[in-house]
Amino acid sequence: MSTMVAESRHVLVYAPSPETFMELCLSVRRQPWVDCEVGDNECSWVGRGLHFEIDMVDCLEKAVEMLHGGYYNMVMVDCRHLPIEDVDHEKQEQGLHAFLDVLANEQDPERRYPQRRVAILVGDADEERVDRLIFDMGKRHVGACLRDMSLSPRPVGGKNAARIRFIEQIWSHCDRVLVGVRRGKKAIAAAGGGITGIYYEIGVLKCLHDAFDADIRDFDMFLGISGGAVVTSCLANGISIDEIITKIGDLDRTWNYRLKLSWRQLNVMEVPRRVFLMQREMLRYGMRMLKREDELSVASVFGIYAVLLGPIFDNAQFETAMRNLFKKSGHTNDFRELESELYIGATDQDRREAVLFGDVGFDDVTISRAVQASAAMHPFFPSVEIGGRYYTDGIVTRTSNLRSAIDHGADLVFIIDPFLPLISDQAGFNRSHGNMWVVEQDYKTMSYTRFAQARKELLRTNPDVNTYNFVPSNRMRRLMGKQNPFISRNFHPIVCEAYRGTYRRLKQLEYKMRGELASHNITLDLGPVEEKIELLRKAKKPDVKLLLDSQSSGKSRVA
Repeated sequence: MSTMVAESRHVLVYAPSPETFMELCLSVRRQPWVDCEVGDNECSWVGRGLHFEIDMVDCLEKAVEMLHGGYYNMVMVDCRHLPIEDVDHEKQEQGLHAFLDVLANEQDPERRYPQRRVAILVGDADEERVDRLIFDMGKRHVGACLRDMSLSPRPVGGKNAARIRFIEQIWSHCDRVLVGVRRGKKAIAAAGGGITGIYYEIGVLKCLHDAFDADIRDFDMFLGISGGAVVTSCLANGISIDEIITKIGDLDRTWNYRLKLSWRQLNVMEVPRRVFLMQREMLRYGMRMLKREDELSVASVFGIYAVLLGPIFDNAQFETAMRNLFKKSGHTNDFRELESELYIGATDQDRREAVLFGDVGFDDVTISRAVQASAAMHPFFPSVEIGGRYYTDGIVTRTSNLRSAIDHGADLVFIIDPFLPLISDQAGFNRSHGNMWVVEQDYKTMSYTRFAQARKELLRTNPDVNTYNFVPSNRMRRLMGKQNPFISRNFHPIVCEAYRGTYRRLKQLEYKMRGELASHNITLDLGPVEEKIELLRKAKKPDVKLLLDSQSSGKSRVA
């Protein structure tokens, strides 16, 4: 018998007819290389470097309840048709399909159990029925359909040899899925959303940092777009989340830059060029009128006037502030000198193509310049010239760089996306607001709809990738929507509410995340978060300082 010590893996077995799995356990018990202990509703299998603690249920509702109440490394459904009297084979198949329907219809992607870790056990004397069932399982994209050939009319080598091969097949599949999978990288991908979006993102990141036993700066990869590029570039540079909060929230008076737009940032240098462009357009319009190629119309006059409406603000001071921050000791403004991978998404304004600064061919750009380009959202900021090309906000072409994270080897990705529209059942709600509000909501709707569709397809084609998406609740969006996203108000309420909302989400997913994080050597502990939530509850008003750690309680980073 095997004496190898193995890490325990938890398996849920759903057997609509419990006799089938108990019969399998007896067969496993006879193998000389397996230690098998069998109870009423659970059993333990140990052998060849694998250790399974198995919970067995024959009730659909109980199976779903257990799956949503604890972490299971694998799920098996035993749908073999044994020659046992009073076993309803049709009921077995109905139970199988009903269980898979429950898994597939889970609306919350993070709570959905991955199909790649679902194995179906099949077998029957009626081989045509088995073939049909295997075909049906293929359409459902389950991880595996394992066939017990000992139940076929003419098993090769006899029934006993076929059963041994079936057990070996189960063992090989479990080893491949649970042990043989290459562990990928851990990534944080932060989307855009203006200044209020940055506030939301640092609230989420602070909660994640407090809930993990690891420092989030030690993640392998950081990807940012627009406002998210500001935050992720700081984390990749080794700047702690507490320091980011104090700088952005004006709590650190030694940082001589304020994340706010004022009269000093007005893009007055652009005015002469805009006047020249309008004069040139008026001349062209006059020539077309003389040639009778155009006519006098309100639309034409307005089009000429619109040429004057250039970018409102200049973000050059912002680039300077980021450059100075990254030039400090221990930091760098060079993508190639970072310990972690950093990718900043932007858009080539003329080619309408997504660009990933920090990737091969785009890693010679300074980080601060890349962040400036990624956050150059029109009509607020001008495009940024880099290497003879002009770049603008990355959110024009990408909502999140999830695809890039997967392409670069990440299989655990935390996505933070504050750029969501406010939902209202009140008819005419948006019409009652100004035009800029409606444009902003339309922009957010297109962005998130695009992301949701892309994410669904990416996860379908990359079943080994786990993602956790953190977005503001509709209540939170209402708080953020009270102001223009580029106005720096409500810092404390937004950060504190983002922290609370992230805690609630972690609490919902705790049963599942614990196992996923453990495979990346991260322990999830909500105790420290709950202590700060209680401090916020007792406070008279939201105060970010209640979330900050003292110097002595900070986590040590991985060497």
